[in-house]
Amino acid sequence: MTYDDRRNDPAHPPGDHDHDHGPDEGHGDETRVVERETYVERERPPVNAGYVPPVQPVQPAGSQVNVNDGTRTAYVEPSRGPLYWARRILTLLFTILAVLLALRLILLLLVANQENQIVNFVFDVTEPFVAPFRGMFSFDQVTPGGGSVFDIAAVVAFIGWLLIYLLLMAILSLADRDRTA
Repeated sequence: MTYDDRRNDPAHPPGDHDHDHGPDEGHGDETRVVERETYVERERPPVNAGYVPPVQPVQPAGSQVNVNDGTRTAYVEPSRGPLYWARRILTLLFTILAVLLALRLILLLLVANQENQIVNFVFDVTEPFVAPFRGMFSFDQVTPGGGSVFDIAAVVAFIGWLLIYLLLMAILSLADRDRTA
C-alpha cells in the first residue's frame, strides 16, 4: 500500500478533486490511498545444473594472456620432456651403483665374511662393473696385513663409471636445451 499525495502534483491542480471517493474517503486533504500489486518473477537456474564456469573471452591465435599481478615473475615452466626423465633414471642407476661400489670397498676393508648372503650379493652385483677395470695397473689389490684388502680396481671402477655418467648427463643436457634461446 502506498500513499499518493497530489497536493504538489502539476497534473492535478488544487481544486481538481477526484469525485470517486467513497463516503469515508477524501475529506479534502488531497491525499488518497492507492493499492498496487507488484509481482516480479525472477529467472531461476535450472535444477541440477551444476557449476557453470564464467564465459572467457576468446583470444586470437598466437596471442598471450598476462596473468601476472606484479608480485611474482610471469615465467611458466614448460612440462618436462622425455630427456628430463632419462637424466633422472640415469642418476638413480648411477647412485645405486656408487653405493654398491662403496659397500664393496668397505666390506673388503673390514674383512667381511664372503659366505654371508648379503656380502656375497654385493660382490656378485658389483663384479661385472669392476671387471673391465681390472688389470689396468700392475696390482689390483693392496693387502696391508690382517686379511684387510683395499681393492684398487673398485676405486678405479668408481672413477671410470663416474666419468661415463657425467659424459652421458652432458650429452642428455645438450640434447634437451631450449632451442628458442
